[in-house]
Amino acid sequence: MKLGILGDLQLTNRGPEKRLDNYWETLYGKLSQALSIFDKHKCDCIIQVGDFFDAPTVANKIVVAIIELLYCYGKSGEQRIFCVFGQHDISGHSKFTLPNSPLSLLQAARVVKILNDKPVYAGEGGDSTHAFYGASFGEDIPEPSEESYNILVTHRMIGDRPLWPSQELPGPRQFLRKNPGYNLICCGDYHYRFTETWNGRTIINPGAIVRKTTGKFDLEHKPAVVVFDTNTDEVKIIELNAKPIEEVFDLTKKVEKKDNSALVELVERIKESGDRLSGWKHILVKVLEERKSNQRVKDIIDEKLEKVRKKNG
Repeated sequence: MKLGILGDLQLTNRGPEKRLDNYWETLYGKLSQALSIFDKHKCDCIIQVGDFFDAPTVANKIVVAIIELLYCYGKSGEQRIFCVFGQHDISGHSKFTLPNSPLSLLQAARVVKILNDKPVYAGEGGDSTHAFYGASFGEDIPEPSEESYNILVTHRMIGDRPLWPSQELPGPRQFLRKNPGYNLICCGDYHYRFTETWNGRTIINPGAIVRKTTGKFDLEHKPAVVVFDTNTDEVKIIELNAKPIEEVFDLTKKVEKKDNSALVELVERIKESGDRLSGWKHILVKVLEERKSNQRVKDIIDEKLEKVRKKNG
């Protein structure tokens, strides 16, 4: 069975700072290009690893354009698209807002299937030999069947290099070891590509489909898709056509650096206090960055920080 694997798309009509191009046209072009690649390689199914949209408030015209694109592609190529949701797909980072999301509209239009802890079976020639499971943002990993070729699609931070100092980041091989029931794991959220095989099992992150910033990792990133053959375990990384950095980014424009000193100190103080909440630091950082937090939010952080200081003497 051949699978086409797509990374974080974060589809939107609002371009990041410093982008010079028509960002929506670039995103649409990249997705169209990816679908053509999967069609050329005769992929039986397509997997998308979450953050299909950049925000749950994306313009309706974007949702309509994607439904039309995926519908036409599905009718001609007879591919099925399995996905999970990321934090960008839902309001307030809460799964309870999923029914009111653009991603749910895609599912209602029958152009995608959102995976969960119940297996979805598919296979070659109608033979349902492969079980697809989903663990979306904030969800636990399901326990898979022992009788199928099991595929996990998940949106969670897994990577081979930390994105900031002291980030607690599980590595690809570590995640494979922790989840031995899966033959293939496809993951997103971490925007940079990696593939690793261990003991005959494979984990793949195709990386984000576009470059959003002029940060070091983004400048090194080459947008790509992956085609995986479950019969041979062959991994094909196919890079997408992308313009040179200097043609799509204004490298001279300075972006005001956010003052995260209070947050950094808060993180360190809570670590010292011994209070542990799985993944809380990553979530807090993302919420503050994505919502462009104002002075009131910083004041609340300072208030909480002072309580932690008093607690620790």
